[in-house]
Amino acid sequence: MTALQTQSSEVVIENLSLSFGATEVLKKIDLVISPGEFFSFLGPSGSGKSTLLRAIAGFGPTPKGRILINGEDVAKLPPWERNVGMVFQSYALWPHMSVARNVAFGLEERKLPRAEIDRRVMEALELVDLVDYAQRRPSQLSGGQQQRVALARTIVIEPRVLLLDEPLSNLDANLRVQMRRDILALQRKLKLTTIFVTHDQEEANTTSQRMAVLNNGILQQVGAPMELYDNPANSFVAGFLGTANILQGAVKSLGDETKFVTAAGLQLPHISAAPDAHSIAIRPQNVHLRAPGTGGALAMAGEVAEVEFLGSILRYAATLGGETLLVDHSHTPGEPVFAVGDTVDVVLDADKFIML
Repeated sequence: MTALQTQSSEVVIENLSLSFGATEVLKKIDLVISPGEFFSFLGPSGSGKSTLLRAIAGFGPTPKGRILINGEDVAKLPPWERNVGMVFQSYALWPHMSVARNVAFGLEERKLPRAEIDRRVMEALELVDLVDYAQRRPSQLSGGQQQRVALARTIVIEPRVLLLDEPLSNLDANLRVQMRRDILALQRKLKLTTIFVTHDQEEANTTSQRMAVLNNGILQQVGAPMELYDNPANSFVAGFLGTANILQGAVKSLGDETKFVTAAGLQLPHISAAPDAHSIAIRPQNVHLRAPGTGGALAMAGEVAEVEFLGSILRYAATLGGETLLVDHSHTPGEPVFAVGDTVDVVLDADKFIML
């Protein structure tokens, strides 16, 4: 069986802006996505991530700026002339057609010879492990199987770029984990440039080689997941990628010491590399609670305000100096647990502060 011919295409977005009427929803986006890369657009609802994906696909208003696929500007081309494949959140399968007919639809619209259509349909179904379901209707499939049909229908046209618009949001938690692994394995096998839209940080972190964080139509930061988590460009990125304590304040000289003083007056050690910092991010795993008197020289007196059991971790909210900090402790059966109202020493890993 001849393998499907997929491409590893470069996608370049230059000075892209897009408006719906008087509302500008994308603002001067510049981005380069490498051939064969698994890239994610990540952001909250209304950030512009799906609008950017649909602009690449050719859906919606014509944007200002350029969208280059392998050097060809497709910004003003209709969707059917771009040769990109899009998987929608809703799957968008034809309910009256069999699985095989759904997968064949795009090829039939292109008026390919019947023998080639049949060959490519079976190749695509084999890739998503659905050959035995070829004659079933979508209503006879599980949500995960329907999503795989949507994937097969997209890759069968041999697109230059695969676009995934929150494809896992309709699945339950366990199935989402398995499907994202399946999608990543398929992408690696095909070496197909893939752009994945999600608001779920875990999905983006576990699949992406790089990702772009968007908010209010503005590109906030681009990089590998770990790079963005460890070195966020601003408070929004720090707070959106995982949980972070964001404290507003300023660097001040207090006698012989330089401190970061929060708006509530809490004094924290200062990292001299950021003398003009106006906020500080502290991850909950870099804050520790100790019994009073056991925290050491850098301990600050605090009180437990909340306790949440999250399975592998206990998440505390501790108040100190007018601020409230989230604190993550690994959960080990049998170990003592602080209770609401307990007085504690709060110890921060000052070398892990993120000055913003």
